[in-house]
Amino acid sequence: ARSFTVPSLPFQKYPNTSISMAGETTGGKKLKIVGAFHGGQTWKLCGDKFVEDFSVTTCCLGPPRDAVEASKKALNDLSHYPDQSATGARMALSDYLEYPAEQILVGNGASEFIDLVLRLAPEGSWRPGPYVYQYSEYARAAEAAGRKRVPWSDDSAAVTVLCNPNSPTGDFMPLDAVESILQTTKTFLMIDESFITFNGPNWRKHSALNLIERYPDRLVVVQSWTKLWTCPGIRLGSACASNAWTSKLASHQVPWSCNVVAQAFLESAARDVPYMESIWENIPVWKNRMEAKLRELGFEPNPNSPSWVPWVFVDLKNGDVGVKINEAMIECGVPIRHYGGEGMPQFVRIGVRHPEHQDVLFAAMAKVVASDKSSA
Repeated sequence: ARSFTVPSLPFQKYPNTSISMAGETTGGKKLKIVGAFHGGQTWKLCGDKFVEDFSVTTCCLGPPRDAVEASKKALNDLSHYPDQSATGARMALSDYLEYPAEQILVGNGASEFIDLVLRLAPEGSWRPGPYVYQYSEYARAAEAAGRKRVPWSDDSAAVTVLCNPNSPTGDFMPLDAVESILQTTKTFLMIDESFITFNGPNWRKHSALNLIERYPDRLVVVQSWTKLWTCPGIRLGSACASNAWTSKLASHQVPWSCNVVAQAFLESAARDVPYMESIWENIPVWKNRMEAKLRELGFEPNPNSPSWVPWVFVDLKNGDVGVKINEAMIECGVPIRHYGGEGMPQFVRIGVRHPEHQDVLFAAMAKVVASDKSSA
């Protein structure tokens, strides 16, 4: 892997912050957010200027059309309770994942299973993956479960949580490296593979699903389908595990956590092969284009993030520039994810988007760079 320098940060709790009435900002009237802070609301600040949301990592193709229509049709069943076992959705996901339906649970986003697993996994400390920063929901859930956080170097951790590829840095850990964690330690591993299917038609051979049979008592794979199918508004996630762990999770899962709309959406989306083919064809090309444009501006995309990962983690080289660019992008209607609140003001994450929207983003960035040079 090529060198990509990031600051060494002390362990932090998940960000405890507030959002304004308009969205994810400071200033103005504020409401205290419930639970851990997560992004995804910055687009509201753009008002009529909004062009595209680069701050999130959802697929830029938008939700599959047939799945949207299936969701609309499911509204006719609002007066009925959902199928508590989500049979149709789990069967469709089973075909998609090539994994037994009876060992799959679906629910209200990956967050539901992240929380459940960290409550039910063996007692003791937890550690995140070997990255400067990792999705903050793991820390929130671990803290809620009463777990002490220890560094990646502590092999005695009772639980290890990996995000693969890692959000936000985009680093990807090969399957043999993932297995080595299970081979060389006694840790229980929860791995979040919410983006693994972006990998390409052969994504399955890179997935930790291949390891569950070998480590049935020590491995659970969770996935958020809101990223792949651009449906965060309906909350949709899954967990795959051994029969024993599936039963354990199911016995603690809240009934009806996957509603009729989400089930209908999943059942259709999981069978939409042309949609997946479009992702595999376009995302790498559009990401390579973005990285080239960023280098032209003097910035450094993470070279350790594969081209299929649907975002770019970028070193802007200067924290002040990071603040200026973040503010300017909101003003221009193309918000990005800035990591100033996490102690990394020189870093941003930018979702891969259509080239025509990229052009708006990079034109706005170029103005900030030019202005910064002229004032130097």
